[in-house]
Amino acid sequence: MILEVNSFFDSPDNQGKSTKIWQPIDLEIYNNDIIVFQEDCHKISKKQKQLKSITIQLGNEHIYHLKDQNISQINITVAVMTTYKHDQFGNIIRISRNGKFVDLQMDEYVVFKNMMVLRCLQTTFHDEFGVTKMIGKGSFAKVYFATKKSTGVNYAVKAFNKEFMQEQFKGRESLENEIKVMRRLNQENLVKLYETYETQNSIYFILDILKGGELLTRVKQSPLSAPSLQKLMYNLMKALCHLHSKKCMHRDLKPENLLLKEKDNDTDIVIADFGLASFLNEDILFKRCGTPGFVAPEILLYKEGDPFYDEKCDVFSAGVIFYVLLTGRQPFQGTDYKGILRANKNCEINYDLKQIQSAPIQLVDLLKKMLCPDPKIRVSSEECLKHPYFKEIFKEQDLIDVQESLRDYDKDFVYGLGKQQGPSSQVGSMQLQQRQPALNGRIDTLGSFSNVSNNGSVTRLDQKPQLQQSKFSQFGHANKQQQQSDANSPQMKKNLQSDLRKTALKNSFQQQINQLSKDDDCVNDEAAHLEDAISKLNAQTPKMGGLKKASSYKIPKSSME
Repeated sequence: MILEVNSFFDSPDNQGKSTKIWQPIDLEIYNNDIIVFQEDCHKISKKQKQLKSITIQLGNEHIYHLKDQNISQINITVAVMTTYKHDQFGNIIRISRNGKFVDLQMDEYVVFKNMMVLRCLQTTFHDEFGVTKMIGKGSFAKVYFATKKSTGVNYAVKAFNKEFMQEQFKGRESLENEIKVMRRLNQENLVKLYETYETQNSIYFILDILKGGELLTRVKQSPLSAPSLQKLMYNLMKALCHLHSKKCMHRDLKPENLLLKEKDNDTDIVIADFGLASFLNEDILFKRCGTPGFVAPEILLYKEGDPFYDEKCDVFSAGVIFYVLLTGRQPFQGTDYKGILRANKNCEINYDLKQIQSAPIQLVDLLKKMLCPDPKIRVSSEECLKHPYFKEIFKEQDLIDVQESLRDYDKDFVYGLGKQQGPSSQVGSMQLQQRQPALNGRIDTLGSFSNVSNNGSVTRLDQKPQLQQSKFSQFGHANKQQQQSDANSPQMKKNLQSDLRKTALKNSFQQQINQLSKDDDCVNDEAAHLEDAISKLNAQTPKMGGLKKASSYKIPKSSME
């Protein structure tokens, strides 16, 4: 007999309450759901001495129990599925949620189990996967190269420490939201979530291996041809079109979150990091979020009570990426984070650069339509795909001069910041990521820069970031040597033989926590001036055509929203 499962995702509201595993039906959900499985099966009675016949249906995110004229449901998005062998009744599937469970015995055991592994949390990670090495890490998770033992297929495994996540502002809710978003998406240019696992100390995402690394690393090394830029942007907009068809916004599009599938293909990109993604018709955890320099102006202008923005915010961010790849420059310049936010908010873009002046007319037309500050006028992702630019085969040209600008990315490219002021007074993206309050958003999921400190400000947790090194990509050029060195070290070899969670904790978790404690005073002191700085910024910002001027932009001290 298996032990009762206590999950990281169990709702605190249900602790100590005698709630049942089956909850009242939500007819709107049920009527819009797609039923993929139905069977008259059995559940084991509480005394586990007899079987009771029941009829169940399996939808996308719920199991339904049909009894007479009544229907009840279990939300299985973060329910835990375990299996065991009953002495009397054979193979049993247990579904646990909020401290309660139901044990099911059915004829189509294998079919039902295979469907459930795509919809539930599992507990058998260490039995099913062999972990080879750590291939990336960020503020909130680490990425490992792993092989599924039963198939020999390789995956990237993204590991979250549960104790650490529990300490983050809305950490549990954010992780649940990320799982829900990724499970609903299925498109070749969006990173795919295959399975999720929960162990005593960790949550694991089973993801695609992306061998090509980060897009920006690639284009800094070799020029992009005009047809390659065209194909790349087409793939990006195709992915966004799928995303938006689901009424979902990514809200953190930037070069760091665009990865390449293969080493020999410059255009087959994948969008990663859905930590800030949200569905428009559902509760949204964070309403003002993103990365300064890439965020749409309507997000900066949004305040509580305003009509909420929509998925066109992603089109604007994609337009910024388009501008960057075309010109090698960031459109929004500033000497510090306030300057970047001001430029981003004003949305004054220089189209007089020679790369734009010499570009095809259709390209420039699409670029300007994507970067339109008024979301009502801005094109949608679907309209972008239908734009003449993607039908036009224009003259082959190498954007050599762009590459020179891109190679200076570490110094003055990211977020349009000016020249470095010396090692001790850098005003580049590294400082912005480390300590400067950005926009209030959710936790970093290996690509996002932001996290919430105790006073509600937004900062980055990892205090020594490596610029342009993707936190998700396992084959980034900048960290190849370090990864190889780590993998060959005696300590790493020793750790690889132990529990994966212990590896994560021993290698860097404690070191990150210690570093954070050293920098807390600086972070809090910086955040104390944020509200005043944003208020002054709004007071100085002129009204833009088609956009409502925000009289105040405040980040609450106690919470995000």
